Amino acid sequence: MLEQSLTQVLARLIVERKVSSLPPSVIERAKVSILHNLAVGLAGRPRETVAFVAAQKYWSAPAEASLLHNGARVSCEAAAFANAALFNVRSQDDTHAGSTSHPGSPTLGAALAIAESSGASGAEFLAAVILGYEVLCRIGRDFDDRFTANGFRAAALVGGFGAAAAAARLLRLTADQTTHALGLQANLASGLAQVWREGSAEATMQIGFGARNGIAAARAAACGATSAIHALEGQAGFYNAYSRTNKPPHEALHRLGEAWQFDEITVKPLPVCAILQGPASLFLNIVQTQIVRPDDITAITVTLNPYEADYPGIDNAGPFASNIATKLSAQFSIALAATDHRITPDGLNRLTDPKILALATRVHLQRDSTIPQRSCRLTIRRHAGEDITATIDKPVGQPSFDECHRFAQTLAPEIGASQAAIDQLTHTISTLGTAPTIIPLIDAAIMCGPGGDRV
Repeated sequence: MLEQSLTQVLARLIVERKVSSLPPSVIERAKVSILHNLAVGLAGRPRETVAFVAAQKYWSAPAEASLLHNGARVSCEAAAFANAALFNVRSQDDTHAGSTSHPGSPTLGAALAIAESSGASGAEFLAAVILGYEVLCRIGRDFDDRFTANGFRAAALVGGFGAAAAAARLLRLTADQTTHALGLQANLASGLAQVWREGSAEATMQIGFGARNGIAAARAAACGATSAIHALEGQAGFYNAYSRTNKPPHEALHRLGEAWQFDEITVKPLPVCAILQGPASLFLNIVQTQIVRPDDITAITVTLNPYEADYPGIDNAGPFASNIATKLSAQFSIALAATDHRITPDGLNRLTDPKILALATRVHLQRDSTIPQRSCRLTIRRHAGEDITATIDKPVGQPSFDECHRFAQTLAPEIGASQAAIDQLTHTISTLGTAPTIIPLIDAAIMCGPGGDRV
C-alpha cells in the first residue's frame, strides 16, 4: 500500500499547486473545454428541463449561484446539479478516453457555482477546473474497463471527484480536509450502465448528481466530516467495490504533476457518444467529398477497439427507445449521417424513420485489438464503384481556442444568441486569467440567448 493514501497524495496536489506553476498549454486547453462545454450547454437549454425545474423548485435556497438556463439564483448544490446536466444533455460535453469519462460537466458545474458564491478570481477558477479534471481523470483511468464490465457507468462513478476537487480548492480547504472530501465522495459515487442498455433518460441526471455530491462532500469536510484515508485503494474501498479486483492502481499517480490529463481531453464536434466521434466524423467527411448515395451502399463496416465496440449501447441496430439509445448506436449514427449528410439532435430523435432504420441494418461492427481507443477503420461497400476504406489514427476533437470559437459561432442559432454575444462570451473566457471574479463569465453565458436577463 502507498506510504500515503491516494486521496492524501491527490489532496496535496489540489491544495499546494500554485496557479503560476500551471503549464500555459494546459491553461489553454482548459479554456477550450470551458468555451466548448458552455456553448453546447447553452444550445441544450430547450432539451434539459428536469434538473432545471428541480433546482428551482426544491433547492433554491440559499441564493448562492446562477442557473445558466435563465440566471435564477439557487443554492450551489442546485446550480451545480442543473448546470452539469445542461452541459451533458446534448452528449457533446468533453471527454477523456483514459477514464471513459466526461470530466467537464461535473467539474465545471461545481466550479462555476463555488467560484461565483465565494467571489473567486478567474485565475483561481481556472486552477480549480484544471485540478478537478486532473483528479477525476487520474482516479478513473486504472479501472474504467472493469467498472463498465461490472455494470457501472464510469463517467457517473468518477464525475463527483472532479467536482469535489474543484470545490475543495475554491473553498480553500486544508490538505487533511481535502483528503476527507475525496474520501466522502468515494462514498457518494454511483451510476449504472443500464441507461445504455435501455436508452433510458437518467444519463444527464447521473452527471448532475456527481456535481452536486462533490460540493456536498467538500462542504461536509469543511465542517469537520472525515472519511477512511484509504477510501479509494483500501481492501474494501472504491476500487475493489466497483472493479472487483484487488490490483493496486498504477496510472493514477504516474508522472503526477508532470503529465497533465488535459493533454488527453477531447471535445465532441458531433452530438453522439465519444466512441463514435471518429467513425461518424470520418463517414461525414467521405460523403461530403465523394458521391455516396444511401441506395448504393451494400454494407458499412466500422472497426473499433474491442473495449469500445463492446461498450453498452454501441453495437445496437434497434429498435430504439429514445435518442439516448440512438446517439450511442453506431448503426443509427452512421445511417443518419448517410441519410442527411449531417448529425443533429433533431435527427437523433427520428427513432422510427424507415430510411434510417433500413440503412442501419447494413452497418456492422468489427473488433480489432490493434486499433487504439478513439481510432477506427471504416469500409463502405457499394453496388457501383470501388469500396471506400478510410481510417482515423488519432482522437478527433482537440481544436485550438480560435477553432473552438468558430464552432461556438455555428451553434449561435441553436443557442438563440447573436454573433456579438458569442464573441463576448469567448473574450470573457480568453481573459479569465486576469479577471477579478467570474461574474462577467456567468453574465456573458446567461446573456447568450432569449430570456437572458438576469433574474
